[in-house]
Amino acid sequence: DKMGLMTTMRKRMHIVLWGLLFMFLLSMTIGGLVGGADIVGHLLGRVNPATTIARINDRDISPDLYQNLVNQEIEKVRSSGQEIKDFHFQRARNTAWDNLLQDVLVTQEVNRLGLTASDEEVLFHLENDPPSFLQQNPTFQTDGKFDKEKYLKALGSPEGDEWVPIESFLKNTYIPNFKLQQFLDQSIIIKDIDIENQFKKRNINYTINAIHIPSNAITSTVSNPSDDELLSDYNNLKDEFKHGELRNILFCYWKKEPSNEDSSKIQLLANELAKRARDGEDFSKLADEFSQDPGNQSNENGGDLGWFAKGRMVKPFEEAAFKAKKGTITDPVKSRFGYHIINVRDKRKNKNKENEILASHILLKIETSATTLSNLKREATLFSYDAQDIGFKTAVDSNKIEYLGQNGLDESSFTIQKLGSFRSAVQFAFQNDINSVSSILENDQYYAVFKIDSIIEPGYKSFEDVKNQLMSKSRKILEKEATLQKANTLLLELIADEKSLPEAKVDEKINIIENETKTISQGFTSIGRSNYVSGALLSGTKGEIIGPLETLRGHALIEILEISDYDSTEFEVQKETLKGNLFNQKQRQFFESWLDDLKDRAEITDNRKYYY
Repeated sequence: DKMGLMTTMRKRMHIVLWGLLFMFLLSMTIGGLVGGADIVGHLLGRVNPATTIARINDRDISPDLYQNLVNQEIEKVRSSGQEIKDFHFQRARNTAWDNLLQDVLVTQEVNRLGLTASDEEVLFHLENDPPSFLQQNPTFQTDGKFDKEKYLKALGSPEGDEWVPIESFLKNTYIPNFKLQQFLDQSIIIKDIDIENQFKKRNINYTINAIHIPSNAITSTVSNPSDDELLSDYNNLKDEFKHGELRNILFCYWKKEPSNEDSSKIQLLANELAKRARDGEDFSKLADEFSQDPGNQSNENGGDLGWFAKGRMVKPFEEAAFKAKKGTITDPVKSRFGYHIINVRDKRKNKNKENEILASHILLKIETSATTLSNLKREATLFSYDAQDIGFKTAVDSNKIEYLGQNGLDESSFTIQKLGSFRSAVQFAFQNDINSVSSILENDQYYAVFKIDSIIEPGYKSFEDVKNQLMSKSRKILEKEATLQKANTLLLELIADEKSLPEAKVDEKINIIENETKTISQGFTSIGRSNYVSGALLSGTKGEIIGPLETLRGHALIEILEISDYDSTEFEVQKETLKGNLFNQKQRQFFESWLDDLKDRAEITDNRKYYY
């Protein structure tokens, strides 16, 4: 029987699938992996940040689980060879949070709908529709493609219990989620007219004349709204400017940058290497041993840069290289990357009669030494002690250093002006009282000491604080209205004078498009792609002037000169592919909308601010 076959498979098969399943699970729902809830906490409605980093409806998320998800995101960055920076951690936390939220909500919805899988369904999927991670397993591929015969042979010849986690995953996660997607897909309708329009957008050529009036063409003619008008907008939109408690802070900072001594040491080393190369040592071996050029460090190619013309290298490097004679080694040249020692191996003119150079180089980066970092940290630490003892501003005066401030800091903020990513500073600001001075805090680029200068109670941002924002929003509306008015004026003038669009007398900032042939999907010069333009062209006829049509940047008038023939045979060839593309597009859009609705209705407690 079916279950007997599955038992036999477990006993006899031994293929390394565990790791593949684990990697696939990272991108799927976490389901039962999420920790259990604190019953007392649930009854009393409390969410203890010490044990629960988040509560999503009735599901508590432990700090360890969330941190594991963050670590997985960081590991992806690390495995790509990138150096981990502060912003990588923040991005990893946001990605882990988004994935976690989606996974839990989807799992809860699967449970609410009672979507389950039987053993028979598990076996059917294994035999007829294996998940992508199985199809992509090289063990089951031939010439890079899924080999079903090879797969079924392995499926029918088990050597152990390594199929157990696969069966469990299909039964508890994959198939219920598959059923949920099918349930959602029932709402997706692809009409024949949608497929036909998609075909026309990609295959029908439109030859047009056009006038495009972008916003920057009429900016000078648009008057700024008055303060009274902006104040009226402010009162109408006031709820958009509501804020929680805010903090104003002061801070001093010390940049982690190389000292003059660090630079001098690298320059001395560069001079020494240049001399050694000139004295006869093999330049390639010196480059492989000392160069910090990432390309050379990964390939050990002797610092070879190949042939290059002017315009490819940073200016100081280029000037020194092209000035040097063939067969010479330059003195060290300083650029923003560090010190370069250049070996000019050959020179020639290319087919365009441009001068080219064949060169190798040794790059020595000017890096901040441990001694310099220690000195900076000591200076910042001493300032912190002084600021806590005698007051922040008094310490600033006595140490003769400058300070900056940032007002209106929000609890969810991640950056500090000038300093960049600095979440620890935001945490300090919201976990301490007015006039508190921090110990030394640091990010990738700076050491800093902060003082909480004042606290702004929850309320609304002032009119002055948002005036520029209101001005920008209002001007965009007025500029769109002005481009529409200008387009209408031009259209009336052209009709009255019986002129074609290219004959319009317009400012140089207004774009004239003459006799251009493209598909709707390609988009026309200056106009780009616009739903208004697409719809008008699809329903337009040869010789018709259509518009004004709204574009992303303004308004356009379009004269249709030619429309290429509709190829019904080619439509039939492309029909199923186009239908599939439209379905996938609508599927993504519908799922995102459905998920957003779940998020809006969910009760979510986010305690991450206590941790990060």
